[in-house]
Amino acid sequence: MPKLKIALIDDDLERAEFIKTSLIQHEFEVVACLIINHSNMFHLQQLHADVILLDMDHPHRDIIESCVSQFDLPTVLFTKNSHKDTIKNAIDAGVTAYIVDGIDPAKLDSILEISIEQFKKHKKLLHDLEETKGKLADRKDIEKAKVLLMQMHALSEEDAFGLLRKNAMSHRMTIGEMARRLLDAQQLLQKQFKD
Repeated sequence: MPKLKIALIDDDLERAEFIKTSLIQHEFEVVACLIINHSNMFHLQQLHADVILLDMDHPHRDIIESCVSQFDLPTVLFTKNSHKDTIKNAIDAGVTAYIVDGIDPAKLDSILEISIEQFKKHKKLLHDLEETKGKLADRKDIEKAKVLLMQMHALSEEDAFGLLRKNAMSHRMTIGEMARRLLDAQQLLQKQFKD
């Protein structure tokens, strides 16, 4: 099994160096070791890692959000802070796992594997949700476009749908996209006549 590539982000230089050495001794590949504080936010374009390990005494939501949005990787936070509001803020900010303990490299493998699988599951749920929203929006627009075609050309519902589908195919787009084009054109014409 290939080594997990870890990006270690810490707010304590001495501890970060110790953890990095310990991770390497336990067969992990540390591809980045970043030291940050609240005033020194990092800006990296790419981080070639499988997972981010955040080790912070005082987790700040903006730092966590920055990691999660900037890198789009499973993010595991290790901290001694067990305050309920801090945990809630960290989870709301997008951490995959919140561990109230120090990093123990001997136990880390299973924590990271679970976190990576959780992250994948969460990403799939978000993708499925967006896809469902798109399908619902398409369905609404198709219904509106069918009604418009039925009124404009005295067509049956089936014929209106057939006309939409035929035009979508000839323009190499989805029926939803064709419906939106038709509705946009109708709105534009209505606006011009009002002006």
